[in-house]
Amino acid sequence: MEIIKMITKAIFGIKYSYLSNAEILFIKKYHPYGIIFFERNIESIDQFKSLINHIKSLVNYDLLFVIDHEGGKINRFNKIFSQKKYSAKYFGEIYNKNRKKYKKELDYFLTFNINLFKLLGINTVAYPVLDILYSKTHKIIKDRCFSSKKKQIVNIAKYVINFYQSNNISCISKHAPGHGLSTKDSHLSLPIVTENEKFLMKNDFETFKNIKSHYMMTAHIHYKNIDKKCATYSKYILQDIIKKKLNFRGKIITDDICMKGLKGNLKIRSIQPLIAGCDLILHCNGNMNEMLHVAKYVRSKRIK
Repeated sequence: MEIIKMITKAIFGIKYSYLSNAEILFIKKYHPYGIIFFERNIESIDQFKSLINHIKSLVNYDLLFVIDHEGGKINRFNKIFSQKKYSAKYFGEIYNKNRKKYKKELDYFLTFNINLFKLLGINTVAYPVLDILYSKTHKIIKDRCFSSKKKQIVNIAKYVINFYQSNNISCISKHAPGHGLSTKDSHLSLPIVTENEKFLMKNDFETFKNIKSHYMMTAHIHYKNIDKKCATYSKYILQDIIKKKLNFRGKIITDDICMKGLKGNLKIRSIQPLIAGCDLILHCNGNMNEMLHVAKYVRSKRIK
Protein backbone atom coordinates (compact mmCIF):
# COMPACT_ATOMS: atom_id res chain seq x y z
CA MET A 1 0.00 0.00 0.00
CA GLU A 2 2.87 2.36 0.79
CA ILE A 3 4.40 1.76 -2.63
CA ILE A 4 1.14 2.67 -4.39
CA LYS A 5 0.99 6.00 -2.52
CA MET A 6 4.48 6.84 -3.76
CA ILE A 7 3.72 6.36 -7.45
CA THR A 8 3.44 9.52 -9.55
CA LYS A 9 0.29 9.40 -11.68
CA ALA A 10 2.14 10.11 -14.90
CA ILE A 11 3.75 8.29 -17.80
CA PHE A 12 6.98 9.79 -19.10
CA GLY A 13 9.10 9.49 -22.22
CA ILE A 14 12.88 9.23 -22.03
CA LYS A 15 15.31 11.07 -24.26
CA TYR A 16 17.57 8.44 -25.84
CA SER A 17 18.14 4.72 -26.32
CA TYR A 18 19.73 4.54 -22.87
CA LEU A 19 19.07 6.05 -19.46
CA SER A 20 20.93 9.19 -18.45
CA ASN A 21 22.05 9.57 -14.84
CA ALA A 22 19.36 12.20 -14.38
CA GLU A 23 16.68 9.78 -15.64
CA ILE A 24 17.91 7.04 -13.30
CA LEU A 25 17.63 9.40 -10.33
CA PHE A 26 14.23 10.64 -11.54
CA ILE A 27 12.76 7.13 -11.78
CA LYS A 28 14.12 6.17 -8.36
CA LYS A 29 12.81 9.32 -6.70
CA TYR A 30 9.45 9.92 -8.38
CA HIS A 31 8.28 6.38 -9.19
CA PRO A 32 6.41 7.12 -12.44
CA TYR A 33 3.32 5.07 -13.25
CA GLY A 34 4.91 4.17 -16.56
CA ILE A 35 7.41 4.87 -19.33
CA ILE A 36 6.42 5.37 -22.98
CA PHE A 37 8.78 4.54 -25.83
CA PHE A 38 9.24 6.01 -29.30
CA GLU A 39 11.54 5.42 -32.26
CA ARG A 40 14.27 7.53 -30.64
CA ASN A 41 14.53 4.92 -27.86
CA ILE A 42 14.97 1.87 -30.11
CA GLU A 43 18.20 0.96 -31.92
CA SER A 44 18.01 -2.84 -31.82
CA ILE A 45 16.05 -5.62 -30.11
CA ASP A 46 18.88 -6.40 -27.67
CA GLN A 47 19.44 -2.73 -26.84
CA PHE A 48 15.73 -2.09 -26.26
CA LYS A 49 15.31 -5.19 -24.09
CA SER A 50 18.33 -4.11 -22.01
CA LEU A 51 16.86 -0.62 -21.62
CA ILE A 52 13.58 -2.00 -20.28
CA ASN A 53 15.41 -4.39 -17.94
CA HIS A 54 17.50 -1.48 -16.66
CA ILE A 55 14.36 0.50 -15.85
CA LYS A 56 12.80 -2.54 -14.12
CA SER A 57 15.88 -2.89 -11.92
CA LEU A 58 15.39 0.62 -10.53
CA VAL A 59 11.97 0.06 -8.93
CA ASN A 60 10.16 -2.51 -6.80
CA TYR A 61 6.74 -2.25 -8.45
CA ASP A 62 5.26 -3.07 -11.85
CA LEU A 63 5.54 -0.15 -14.25
CA LEU A 64 3.50 0.34 -17.37
CA PHE A 65 5.88 -0.06 -20.31
CA VAL A 66 4.03 1.58 -23.19
CA ILE A 67 4.87 1.46 -26.89
CA ASP A 68 3.19 4.08 -29.08
CA HIS A 69 2.93 1.66 -31.99
CA GLU A 70 0.10 1.30 -34.51
CA GLY A 71 1.69 -0.12 -37.62
CA GLY A 72 1.56 1.83 -40.88
CA LYS A 73 3.36 5.16 -40.50
CA ILE A 74 3.29 4.90 -36.70
CA ASN A 75 6.01 2.26 -36.39
CA ARG A 76 8.48 2.74 -33.55
CA PHE A 77 10.65 -0.14 -34.81
CA ASN A 78 11.52 1.52 -38.13
CA LYS A 79 15.25 1.05 -37.58
CA ILE A 80 14.70 -2.72 -37.33
CA PHE A 81 11.73 -3.64 -39.57
CA SER A 82 8.88 -2.12 -41.57
CA GLN A 83 5.15 -2.46 -40.90
CA LYS A 84 4.19 0.17 -43.45
CA LYS A 85 1.64 -2.15 -45.04
CA TYR A 86 -0.30 -2.68 -41.81
CA SER A 87 -2.02 0.66 -41.34
CA ALA A 88 -5.51 0.93 -39.87
CA LYS A 89 -6.64 2.07 -43.32
CA TYR A 90 -5.32 -1.17 -44.83
CA PHE A 91 -7.20 -3.35 -42.35
CA GLY A 92 -10.37 -1.35 -42.93
CA GLU A 93 -10.10 -1.77 -46.69
CA ILE A 94 -9.52 -5.54 -46.66
CA TYR A 95 -12.27 -5.95 -44.04
CA ASN A 96 -14.69 -4.87 -46.77
CA LYS A 97 -13.11 -6.75 -49.67
CA ASN A 98 -12.05 -10.10 -48.24
CA ARG A 99 -13.03 -10.99 -44.67
CA LYS A 100 -10.89 -14.16 -44.64
CA LYS A 101 -7.79 -12.26 -45.76
CA TYR A 102 -8.56 -9.48 -43.27
CA LYS A 103 -8.61 -11.89 -40.33
CA LYS A 104 -5.48 -13.71 -41.48
CA GLU A 105 -3.54 -10.46 -41.94
CA LEU A 106 -4.76 -8.85 -38.71
CA ASP A 107 -4.05 -12.01 -36.70
CA TYR A 108 -0.54 -12.13 -38.15
CA PHE A 109 0.09 -8.45 -37.33
CA LEU A 110 -1.19 -8.76 -33.76
CA THR A 111 0.55 -12.08 -33.05
CA PHE A 112 3.86 -10.73 -34.35
CA ASN A 113 3.55 -7.66 -32.13
CA ILE A 114 2.51 -9.65 -29.05
CA ASN A 115 5.48 -12.01 -29.37
CA LEU A 116 7.82 -9.05 -29.84
CA PHE A 117 6.36 -7.06 -26.93
CA LYS A 118 6.62 -10.05 -24.58
CA LEU A 119 10.23 -10.65 -25.61
CA LEU A 120 11.04 -7.02 -24.84
CA GLY A 121 8.97 -6.56 -21.69
CA ILE A 122 6.37 -4.20 -23.19
CA ASN A 123 3.00 -4.62 -21.46
CA THR A 124 0.89 -1.84 -23.00
CA VAL A 125 0.26 -0.58 -26.53
CA ALA A 126 -1.28 2.77 -27.52
CA TYR A 127 -3.71 1.23 -30.01
CA PRO A 128 -6.33 1.03 -31.51
CA VAL A 129 -7.60 4.33 -32.96
CA LEU A 130 -11.41 4.55 -32.85
CA ASP A 131 -11.75 7.88 -34.67
CA ILE A 132 -14.22 8.06 -37.57
CA LEU A 133 -12.77 8.87 -40.98
CA TYR A 134 -14.36 11.86 -42.74
CA SER A 135 -13.42 13.56 -46.00
CA LYS A 136 -12.19 16.53 -43.92
CA THR A 137 -10.26 14.47 -41.34
CA HIS A 138 -6.75 15.89 -40.93
CA LYS A 139 -3.96 13.90 -42.59
CA ILE A 140 -2.29 13.29 -39.20
CA ILE A 141 -5.20 10.96 -38.39
CA LYS A 142 -6.52 9.90 -41.81
CA ASP A 143 -4.73 6.60 -42.53
CA ARG A 144 -4.74 5.76 -38.82
CA CYS A 145 -8.55 5.36 -38.96
CA PHE A 146 -10.08 1.98 -39.74
CA SER A 147 -13.12 3.30 -41.56
CA SER A 148 -15.80 5.93 -42.07
CA LYS A 149 -18.36 3.39 -40.81
CA LYS A 150 -19.02 3.20 -37.09
CA LYS A 151 -19.90 -0.48 -36.95
CA GLN A 152 -16.78 -1.46 -38.85
CA ILE A 153 -14.53 0.62 -36.57
CA VAL A 154 -16.07 -0.92 -33.46
CA ASN A 155 -15.86 -4.48 -34.81
CA ILE A 156 -12.17 -4.17 -35.69
CA ALA A 157 -11.27 -2.24 -32.53
CA LYS A 158 -13.01 -4.68 -30.19
CA TYR A 159 -11.29 -7.61 -31.90
CA VAL A 160 -7.89 -5.91 -31.57
CA ILE A 161 -8.45 -5.05 -27.90
CA ASN A 162 -9.60 -8.56 -27.02
CA PHE A 163 -6.69 -10.13 -28.93
CA TYR A 164 -4.08 -7.99 -27.19
CA GLN A 165 -5.59 -8.04 -23.70
CA SER A 166 -6.26 -11.79 -23.70
CA ASN A 167 -2.50 -12.05 -24.27
CA ASN A 168 -1.72 -9.73 -21.33
CA ILE A 169 -0.94 -6.65 -23.42
CA SER A 170 -3.09 -3.73 -22.24
CA CYS A 171 -4.57 -1.38 -24.85
CA ILE A 172 -4.89 2.39 -24.81
CA SER A 173 -7.77 3.17 -27.17
CA LYS A 174 -7.71 6.67 -28.66
CA HIS A 175 -8.51 9.56 -29.16
CA ALA A 176 -11.55 9.87 -26.93
CA PRO A 177 -14.17 10.95 -27.45
CA GLY A 178 -13.31 11.32 -31.18
CA HIS A 179 -10.72 13.07 -33.36
CA GLY A 180 -12.20 12.42 -36.81
CA LEU A 181 -13.91 15.79 -37.29
CA SER A 182 -10.72 17.68 -36.54
CA THR A 183 -9.23 19.61 -39.45
CA LYS A 184 -6.09 20.56 -37.49
CA ASP A 185 -3.12 18.67 -36.08
CA SER A 186 -3.36 18.91 -32.28
CA HIS A 187 0.43 18.58 -32.09
CA LEU A 188 0.53 22.12 -33.51
CA SER A 189 -2.71 23.86 -32.50
CA LEU A 190 -6.03 23.22 -30.77
CA PRO A 191 -8.65 21.77 -33.16
CA ILE A 192 -12.20 23.07 -32.78
CA VAL A 193 -15.22 20.87 -33.51
CA THR A 194 -18.54 22.72 -33.86
CA GLU A 195 -21.00 19.82 -34.14
CA ASN A 196 -23.49 19.60 -31.26
CA GLU A 197 -23.61 16.93 -28.58
CA LYS A 198 -26.60 15.12 -30.08
CA PHE A 199 -24.76 14.60 -33.38
CA LEU A 200 -21.51 13.62 -31.67
CA MET A 201 -23.16 11.11 -29.33
CA LYS A 202 -24.70 9.36 -32.34
CA ASN A 203 -21.50 9.45 -34.38
CA ASP A 204 -17.95 10.20 -33.19
CA PHE A 205 -18.53 9.45 -29.52
CA GLU A 206 -20.53 6.31 -30.31
CA THR A 207 -17.45 4.31 -31.38
CA PHE A 208 -16.02 4.63 -27.85
CA LYS A 209 -19.15 3.32 -26.12
CA ASN A 210 -18.67 0.17 -24.01
CA ILE A 211 -15.05 -0.19 -25.11
CA LYS A 212 -13.21 -2.46 -22.68
CA SER A 213 -9.63 -1.35 -23.20
CA HIS A 214 -7.76 -1.01 -19.91
CA TYR A 215 -6.91 2.60 -20.81
CA MET A 216 -8.33 5.36 -23.00
CA MET A 217 -6.46 8.40 -24.30
CA THR A 218 -8.06 11.83 -24.57
CA ALA A 219 -8.24 14.05 -27.64
CA HIS A 220 -6.87 17.58 -27.28
CA ILE A 221 -9.95 18.98 -29.01
CA HIS A 222 -12.35 21.78 -28.14
CA TYR A 223 -15.94 20.62 -28.72
CA LYS A 224 -17.21 24.17 -28.89
CA ASN A 225 -20.92 23.45 -28.42
CA ILE A 226 -20.40 21.12 -25.45
CA ASP A 227 -17.94 22.87 -23.14
CA LYS A 228 -15.80 25.99 -22.95
CA LYS A 229 -12.78 23.79 -22.15
CA CYS A 230 -11.02 21.29 -24.39
CA ALA A 231 -11.80 17.61 -23.78
CA THR A 232 -8.63 16.97 -21.76
CA TYR A 233 -9.61 19.76 -19.33
CA SER A 234 -13.37 19.17 -19.35
CA LYS A 235 -14.99 17.54 -16.32
CA TYR A 236 -18.21 17.17 -18.27
CA ILE A 237 -16.57 15.35 -21.20
CA LEU A 238 -14.31 13.16 -19.07
CA GLN A 239 -16.76 12.24 -16.33
CA ASP A 240 -20.26 12.67 -17.73
CA ILE A 241 -19.60 11.62 -21.32
CA ILE A 242 -16.64 9.21 -21.34
CA LYS A 243 -17.13 7.58 -17.94
CA LYS A 244 -20.93 7.67 -17.68
CA LYS A 245 -22.60 7.96 -21.09
CA LEU A 246 -19.94 5.93 -22.91
CA ASN A 247 -19.59 3.56 -19.94
CA PHE A 248 -15.79 3.50 -19.82
CA ARG A 249 -14.52 1.61 -16.78
CA GLY A 250 -10.74 1.80 -17.28
CA LYS A 251 -8.25 4.58 -16.63
CA ILE A 252 -8.22 7.76 -18.72
CA ILE A 253 -4.82 9.01 -19.91
CA THR A 254 -4.21 12.43 -21.42
CA ASP A 255 -2.72 12.66 -24.86
CA ASP A 256 0.80 14.10 -24.65
CA ILE A 257 0.69 17.32 -22.61
CA CYS A 258 3.73 18.59 -24.57
CA MET A 259 1.50 19.06 -27.63
CA LYS A 260 0.84 22.65 -28.65
CA GLY A 261 -2.89 21.99 -28.94
CA LEU A 262 -3.12 21.92 -25.15
CA LYS A 263 -3.26 25.45 -23.77
CA GLY A 264 -1.87 26.80 -20.51
CA ASN A 265 1.46 26.64 -18.74
CA LEU A 266 3.08 23.36 -17.68
CA LYS A 267 1.46 23.50 -14.24
CA ILE A 268 -2.03 23.82 -15.70
CA ARG A 269 -1.36 21.09 -18.27
CA SER A 270 -0.13 18.78 -15.51
CA ILE A 271 -2.90 19.35 -12.97
CA GLN A 272 -6.11 20.46 -14.72
CA PRO A 273 -6.66 17.08 -16.46
CA LEU A 274 -6.45 15.28 -13.09
CA ILE A 275 -8.89 17.71 -11.50
CA ALA A 276 -11.27 17.24 -14.44
CA GLY A 277 -11.22 13.44 -14.31
CA CYS A 278 -8.13 12.04 -16.02
CA ASP A 279 -6.35 9.31 -14.09
CA LEU A 280 -2.90 9.71 -15.63
CA ILE A 281 -0.80 12.43 -17.26
CA LEU A 282 1.26 11.64 -20.36
CA HIS A 283 4.48 13.62 -20.91
CA CYS A 284 6.50 12.39 -23.87
CA ASN A 285 9.37 14.66 -24.93
CA GLY A 286 11.97 13.50 -22.39
CA ASN A 287 12.85 17.04 -21.29
CA MET A 288 14.17 16.45 -17.76
CA ASN A 289 13.51 19.97 -16.51
CA GLU A 290 9.86 19.64 -17.53
CA MET A 291 9.62 16.10 -16.15
CA LEU A 292 10.77 17.24 -12.71
CA HIS A 293 8.15 19.97 -12.66
CA VAL A 294 5.39 17.68 -13.95
CA ALA A 295 6.15 15.07 -11.28
CA LYS A 296 5.98 17.70 -8.53
CA TYR A 297 2.79 19.24 -9.91
CA VAL A 298 1.06 15.88 -10.32
CA ARG A 299 1.95 14.91 -6.76
CA SER A 300 0.63 18.18 -5.36
CA LYS A 301 -2.47 18.29 -7.63
CA ARG A 302 -2.90 21.95 -6.70
CA ILE A 303 -2.89 24.73 -9.29
CA LYS A 304 -2.72 27.65 -6.83
